[in-house]
Amino acid sequence: MHFLDIVEVEITLQCNFRCIHCYCNAGGRNKEELSFEEIKNLIIQAKEIGIENLDLVGGEPFMHPKILDIISFAQNIGQKVLINTNGSLITEDLAKYLKKIAPNLIIGVSLEGPDSETNDFVRGKGNFEKAIRGIEILVKNGFSVSILNIINKRNWKKFKEIIILAKNIGVRNIYVDRFIPVGRGKIFEKYLDMEDHEWVSALKYVKETIKKYEKEIDFYVEESISGEPCPAGIKHVSILSNGFVVPCGHLRFDNKYYLGNIKEKSLKDILSSIRIDNIFKSSSLCKNCNLNYCNSGCRAYQIVKNKEMDIPICLINRELGSIYAVD
Repeated sequence: MHFLDIVEVEITLQCNFRCIHCYCNAGGRNKEELSFEEIKNLIIQAKEIGIENLDLVGGEPFMHPKILDIISFAQNIGQKVLINTNGSLITEDLAKYLKKIAPNLIIGVSLEGPDSETNDFVRGKGNFEKAIRGIEILVKNGFSVSILNIINKRNWKKFKEIIILAKNIGVRNIYVDRFIPVGRGKIFEKYLDMEDHEWVSALKYVKETIKKYEKEIDFYVEESISGEPCPAGIKHVSILSNGFVVPCGHLRFDNKYYLGNIKEKSLKDILSSIRIDNIFKSSSLCKNCNLNYCNSGCRAYQIVKNKEMDIPICLINRELGSIYAVD
């Protein structure tokens, strides 16, 4: 069975935002969403097979009517959970209660820019202020907060400003990923996606900026930016709100990437059946490349763009000679 660093669990598609980059097209509740009992059973299974981190995502997880019970249940059986939120529903009372039931809960708050103009273009008018207020409440109540930032055409040049903002509001962790045009993001692709050469410039800048501030901020950098081998199906899987397991949440719209459903099979059985070579085909263009540890870059971007490889990552890794090169 694969040993996974993290399993992402989409507990609901309900959301009070309509972000234009949203890969799952969140908004209304999916009628086939996992029940509270099914979520509890999943948490038990994750604990039993040694899943290090369960990442509760949405939609907006705090719109789930049982979210506090879910967090409390995981805490009681010793399963580590993280939660990703837009921050808008965080109040003093909620933060205090969360601190009581899960004092070490790691909370990620999404922010797409260091100012209202940049953030709200993606996340909606007034939502920058809501996110900042939520972050400040969480920090005040002693939580470890991460800013979740998705690099896109509109915000990459302001990545340094995101870091400065984080430091100013007491945040010492930043998660960085890259825009993939699926879900609602496909509709708004022209505003957020870039040509290959533009992505090369953007990713280089982000990586250089991370290096400059890595002693001041803890960065969690997805492989779609770092250029390391894609972890989809190897170190990471996503469980969709209806129970289907996929190597990566961005691959939700093609059922050929469905690995099974936890309503029908155990998580252990599904993970044990994963054969990466049967899911992703190696690029013929990579066979004679001395950077064969790269493995074609971000699988989701490669597939969505109908390419043999993630061209921006390929270009950057080849140019830099890649620290991941295999002699």
